[in-house]
Amino acid sequence: MARAGLLALEFYSPDTGSWRQAHMNGRYVILRVMIEAGQGLITITKTTGDDGKEDIHLKLDRTKILPVGKPAIGNFLRKLQVYKSTGDVEAATAMYGHYSEVHDDEEPHFLSLRSVVLARKTPRKMMVQHNTTVEGPTVKLQSYESSADGLVQSFIDRFPTSEVDDILKELMEKDQPYFTN
Repeated sequence: MARAGLLALEFYSPDTGSWRQAHMNGRYVILRVMIEAGQGLITITKTTGDDGKEDIHLKLDRTKILPVGKPAIGNFLRKLQVYKSTGDVEAATAMYGHYSEVHDDEEPHFLSLRSVVLARKTPRKMMVQHNTTVEGPTVKLQSYESSADGLVQSFIDRFPTSEVDDILKELMEKDQPYFTN
């Protein structure tokens, strides 16, 4: 969750001061709560990667999860629940807003770290399905690269003729009675 909170900076918009995805905001808030807990639970340092580019080193001290992290998250959630239960929207908004702030006023300078997070962003992984073929007595597994080309090739190999369109249409028509209002 600490790493996810750091990577969530990608979804923060400095121009508007807002978060583009609520769950990413939540991950960042949890990271901030853990950092605020102190006692070395989380340390974030700017470093230089093996490639010579700026990088970030995030360290979570596992020995402090139960004695430091758990009470910190528990207290945060308890306060938030009290505000929700009592309908204290102003206090809840102020508290959550405080933890949602992204700025460079103090360590670890999250606004500056955001540029490193963006520079280190990797393309989203593609899950490409393998195919199997039967050749005589053996079954062969065909693997594909995790790319758009690999995805297209796996479909071409799986459905080598255009007959699949007719088959899918026939299956859809058979299932249609189960999906009508």
